Amino acid sequence: MLKSSTWEIEPHWQNSDFANEVSSLGKAFEEFSDRVTLGNQSRVFRYTLNGDIFYIKQYLKSTGIAAWLGYTRCQVEVRNIRWFTSLGINCGHLVAHGTEKRFFRTRRGVLVTANVENSKDLQQTFEQVPELYNSRSWRKIIIDQVADVTRKLHQKKFCHNDFQWRNILVTQNKNRPEISLIDCPFGRKYSWPLLNYRKIKDLGSLDEQARNHLSRSERLRFFKKYKNIGIELLMRCCWAKGCRQVTIPPAINRATSNPVRDMYSRAIPSAMTKNIGRETK
Repeated sequence: MLKSSTWEIEPHWQNSDFANEVSSLGKAFEEFSDRVTLGNQSRVFRYTLNGDIFYIKQYLKSTGIAAWLGYTRCQVEVRNIRWFTSLGINCGHLVAHGTEKRFFRTRRGVLVTANVENSKDLQQTFEQVPELYNSRSWRKIIIDQVADVTRKLHQKKFCHNDFQWRNILVTQNKNRPEISLIDCPFGRKYSWPLLNYRKIKDLGSLDEQARNHLSRSERLRFFKKYKNIGIELLMRCCWAKGCRQVTIPPAINRATSNPVRDMYSRAIPSAMTKNIGRETK
């Protein structure tokens, strides 16, 4: 049976204790004691070694034509992590990865990333750490960082395709928090006509949870930061034209029943009335 495998440890980790302990793809596929998640196609383990924490993501099977063409979820995620790093976007640091092939078809794979110290995902932070969530200045920092990263990706025609809050880590620092992206096996670049639709899906995924935790003005702050425009200028222009409602851009208008459309149609008039209305009194 024609079978081959690869196991590559990143240069920074080649002389580490991890490289000695997990020295092959077979060892990386062992069932470790601390399991974090379990799905139909993958499972994630937390592995602690001499005080260092690693996350070992095992892709148990590959399906479809992607398994023949080298575009499995494991291989795509490795490429995305390296690309994020080249752009200066924080993400889980790549430690090692490998794949197993049989008859030239990728059968399974492993991805290992280093732990981002003192961090939780954004969803957990908002639900479990009220001292951070209740800080308006902290929320503004996080909103601005997520908007900047989203804009940078979309300007490069890249869409995450699973932009949930659980896939954004944030360091638990009240004054200088930093976000990092994790778990991006579906992200890829798009061209017309799919690009605009995929951008809206990313924005909709983010806003789906934002509506439960953020005010309308904060959701609007994210959007104006994403579009790199000043909200004061936007609202003044609308007010000067006598607009009580803001025209929804065609790309978003086509996405019916979309959280982003709701954010557009409700947040902007609300903030406009609150901040500008008093000037007319």
